[in-house]
Amino acid sequence: MLLSNPLLSDLNIGINIPNKSLSYWHQVNRLGVLTNTPSISFSLIRKKQSLEFALKSIIYNNKWNKSLIQIGYLSKKINDYELKVGRWSEKLTSESILSTGSLIRGNNTIPIPQITFLLPNYKKIQMLKTQFFIKGGYTHGWLSKGSYLKAPFLHEKYFYLKKQFNNQVELEVGIFHEAIWGGQTIEYGLQPQKFSDYLRVVFGQSASKDAYLGEQINVLGDHLGIWDVAITKTYDSKQYKFYFQHPFEDKSGAFQYFFDEVKQFKIHKNSFDGLFGFELNHKDRKLFSTLVYEYLNTMIQSGPLSASKSDSTYGRDNYFNHYIYQSGWTYKNKIIGNPLFSVGNSKSKNQIYIINNRIKSHHIGVSGYLKSNLRYKILLTKSKNYGTYDDRENFTGNEKKYQFYNGLNQTSALFQFDFIQFMKKIDIQISYAIDRGSFLKDSDGFQLSINYNFSNLSYSQ
Repeated sequence: MLLSNPLLSDLNIGINIPNKSLSYWHQVNRLGVLTNTPSISFSLIRKKQSLEFALKSIIYNNKWNKSLIQIGYLSKKINDYELKVGRWSEKLTSESILSTGSLIRGNNTIPIPQITFLLPNYKKIQMLKTQFFIKGGYTHGWLSKGSYLKAPFLHEKYFYLKKQFNNQVELEVGIFHEAIWGGQTIEYGLQPQKFSDYLRVVFGQSASKDAYLGEQINVLGDHLGIWDVAITKTYDSKQYKFYFQHPFEDKSGAFQYFFDEVKQFKIHKNSFDGLFGFELNHKDRKLFSTLVYEYLNTMIQSGPLSASKSDSTYGRDNYFNHYIYQSGWTYKNKIIGNPLFSVGNSKSKNQIYIINNRIKSHHIGVSGYLKSNLRYKILLTKSKNYGTYDDRENFTGNEKKYQFYNGLNQTSALFQFDFIQFMKKIDIQISYAIDRGSFLKDSDGFQLSINYNFSNLSYSQ
């Protein structure tokens, strides 16, 4: 009866068989799945008019206590808008599908449970007799308890503006604002979490007098975000895209620093910390359907000195870390954004935090079709990792050797083949990943995934 139900949109069962590899590209951007452990996944999507329900669970054969509901949400569409509740994964930022990952909200960790009201697709508006398109979202979420005594909250909002030129060129500019707030930490205790405190977080205001002094001087909560800019040109059957994501940790990083430099008729190199990418897409299934090159540089961060030691108002930003919420921009012990920002721990902090946020990396991705039903993907990432300014200062100040001091080189690669509808409704994926360098442990790993589609839609599509 289930298969004949007209409300059933998609039902899949997948089996993942690894060789217990811990290779980088077998671990990251997998929505928090333990990829070194055999697993079975069940996914279901049901749609009825403006309502949608989805569920995906992962069951590990030898780690039952690690099994999880990876996706689970209910959504209601209201004209052009949508209200969603639960866990889900969606691409919000402009990076390529072959990217190392978004700097702010990627696919590296299991989705965060949240309530979101959004305009998911661009909506046309008129401004000063000029046509633009807008989209955006507003979210309240719940982060994990982890090393905290009480789990903090997540506040998120984002807004995109798009302008089209002569039907071939599009310019998109977006901004993401994220904030971790509330909860209770071991070192700083219970954090403000009244409705008035929520409004302070939303508008980026300083804390009331009952909060920690540092929050009264600055703003309440851990605030961060990105500027996201993309230019796309379509020509015949090809699409060219240039994109740039710039991270910031405060108002000076988001606005003030850049405009102060412009007033002096110069733009400091710190304004260009971030992820630069170029993507070429063919609309047809070709041997080279998608090619991407990315360069990531987050070395500056407003300089190596803290605000108290700097002769300017711009202290080091220490991307994705925070002095109160010391697990930083992580969820379930994984970075929420780009996984090149490495998560680890230290004996001094005795908890998970971002141990590596000063990075230079080059990344190449290629995908295409060897046959109509045989797709391949190749990823190659070379990085040099310098840790964090804070840790470098702490280690050298205590006359200890800092492993990242001169930078650690790392190379990671992935070779993947997808056999689409290998046998009627069965898809097969085979992949090989390799790591070489001085940062991660050298490794080689194979994975085999088998997916059975109860619907007519291929899971690989």
